[in-house]
Amino acid sequence: MVTTSWSPPLTQAALNAMANPTYANQPEVIPWGLYDSVSIANAATGPFVLFQNVNADKTLSNMEGPGQLPDPQYLIVDYLASDFMRIPDATATAIVPGALADISNIQFTCRETFQFQMSNKNYGPFPITMTAATGGPTGFALGYGSGTAANNSVASVLSGRPGSGGFPFCGALVIPPKIGFSVTLQLAVAATLVATFYQRVVLVGPLYRRVL
Repeated sequence: MVTTSWSPPLTQAALNAMANPTYANQPEVIPWGLYDSVSIANAATGPFVLFQNVNADKTLSNMEGPGQLPDPQYLIVDYLASDFMRIPDATATAIVPGALADISNIQFTCRETFQFQMSNKNYGPFPITMTAATGGPTGFALGYGSGTAANNSVASVLSGRPGSGGFPFCGALVIPPKIGFSVTLQLAVAATLVATFYQRVVLVGPLYRRVL
């Protein structure tokens, strides 16, 4: 579980200073999740390089510039999380492998790894199983029918425990402005999937940016 420390009450003067900056480039710090996504289809092999482009669809990526942070932003990476955006399977005839098989194929058969790169320096590769999902639906439902419907089932799957964090960079990794960086996903073998889905990678930590 991700926890936050208790902060003591601020004085009126401190609150006024935070709400009324004295100069334009005064920095502020806010909690942030920098994310990008890639579509993975059956027979895909990779590599998939993320955080390289600006996407008009902000539900898939919130990068402001291609391959780097704008000046004067700094992101201190606490952890890296990964979401497999695979919707549940539903059938009225039989239990299908579906979502569980797809995620298992990526993680264990394809042995997916991730590698962070900045200024031509590599961090990794590490197994994607060292990450966790940021959130999403949990659970498994199964109901048996009658007649022509032999059984009815709906199944969903997540990678790891939602909200439990991910690969722990622990603040040791700082992404400065105007410096190229990326995260690369690599599969050992071609994927065998029932459905195409997005995989989202999230870099979580405090973001320093100008207050105005």
